[in-house]
Amino acid sequence: MDHAERPHEPQHAQAQAQALRDVGRRHLDEHDAERWAALIRPGVRLAVADEEWDTAELSTAARLGGLPRLPDGTHWPTGPDGVPLAFVAAVDCAALPAGSPDLPLPADGTLAFFASAPPAAGRVLHIPAGVPGGVRPAPPGTVVFPAVRLIARPECTAPFPDHPRVREAFGLHTPQDLYEHPVYGQSFLDELAEYGHRFEHRVGGCAVASGVPEYRAAAGPAGSPAVTDPAAATARDIARALEWVLLAQFHHEPAEGMLGHPDDPAPAGRRRGALVWLIREEDLTRGDFDAAVLVPRF
Repeated sequence: MDHAERPHEPQHAQAQAQALRDVGRRHLDEHDAERWAALIRPGVRLAVADEEWDTAELSTAARLGGLPRLPDGTHWPTGPDGVPLAFVAAVDCAALPAGSPDLPLPADGTLAFFASAPPAAGRVLHIPAGVPGGVRPAPPGTVVFPAVRLIARPECTAPFPDHPRVREAFGLHTPQDLYEHPVYGQSFLDELAEYGHRFEHRVGGCAVASGVPEYRAAAGPAGSPAVTDPAAATARDIARALEWVLLAQFHHEPAEGMLGHPDDPAPAGRRRGALVWLIREEDLTRGDFDAAVLVPRF
């Protein structure tokens, strides 16, 4: 069976995986094309239902904004400074398509995502199914974003060449290695860009934000030295970044009221980006969502 081909993937995801494999086959030699295929990962795209989506086959799996449902006795999450965080989204684990994403997520319950506005600090809570609780009003002064219901669609994703998994797979350890390899060729990048939609909501797979957030997560707390130019990443930087996987990513669009700062001087819609939550695989396996890290990207 081909590396990215899985029997449980729906037809759309299988076609997408095949298209991504074909990009490698057109631009890489046989051995590198196999390495490329092994990097393709299943994820879940979360989007608003419209006429382009067959809603009869797609479950409602998440909600942006609104007010969260919190267990009795759970305090509203705050940042390191003690200021209440804004509620960003809730993902229903049981409603995610089987096998997508390929992460050891809880079988049920809700993952609730909170972030400061403007985004800097974030938290993730896992709220088990059936625990007593209710919808909680936001603390005074805490921004509440418009509520939007999202449906889930399995999709296959591929990393861009700066990703640490690409660097490791192809043995690209120096800037010269990078720019001499076909995965950095313009024709390869142009085709790959057709499948990487930066401004979208997703769970698992590969982050589509620029700047390779895995390096930022591996740097530790804010203020610690971080890799700002992925091409300059050392073998040690790559090894540390490989420990992190994408948990979820949410499109940040001030023009739509999503985590926009009221004092932002930029024209509406200009500061677009993504709120990227990453977590170490070992922490995810333990269910330690306090270990998740928010990396805002613009």
